[in-house]
Amino acid sequence: MAMLGLTDSQPTTYALARVVVDDASHGHDTGLVCVTGEINGWTAVVGPWCNPADVSRRDEMRLLVEALSGTYGEAHAFYWGAQDDGSAWLIARDGHTVRRYNSLAPWTSLGDPLPIEQHYLDQFNIPGRPEEHADDDDMYDDIYEFESACSAQKVAETVSLDVVWRMPTNAVVRGQLVLARVPDRTPEAFGVHETTGEVRQHEGNESPTTEPPADNSERG
Repeated sequence: MAMLGLTDSQPTTYALARVVVDDASHGHDTGLVCVTGEINGWTAVVGPWCNPADVSRRDEMRLLVEALSGTYGEAHAFYWGAQDDGSAWLIARDGHTVRRYNSLAPWTSLGDPLPIEQHYLDQFNIPGRPEEHADDDDMYDDIYEFESACSAQKVAETVSLDVVWRMPTNAVVRGQLVLARVPDRTPEAFGVHETTGEVRQHEGNESPTTEPPADNSERG
């Protein structure tokens, strides 16, 4: 939590954390995020503050995720709009961004498609990178199908953990769930996001993945 500047951590329950995160995602942000214990080798930070698609914070979020990956090997951030509001993911390894995709702002995407992306690109016969077809009317239906199938929820579940939208049934959890305050923010300073954001970092030395969010079963 120190690397993210989170403070004033207080133990909580999944039920209360879900209420706080849901409220924050629908305009009642009190400047809190939920930080899970270690889940299958990952720790999740969940809340709108973690949104890698936020126009005002996406560069800051990229730097934070890269810093986490430099320490832990790999870190991820996700956004998923449950009301068909788009998806975004940010994957960093060893201090560098290897992939950023943002369906809300395709021109900000970076790196090559992840294997899970490539699977669906091949399935829908989409050449190259999905962001290259953002303004191609002839590819509109194909890109829509791709983004529906390859959502941030699916990517999170595949590359690390989806503990916000679909908590793994085989989850091995160590440590305590807490609520913590984000840095240099007051409740009045927060914007409104349609769904939860999530940042994840890997806690072990085995094959890297991310840090998942709290049980919202997180959702982002």
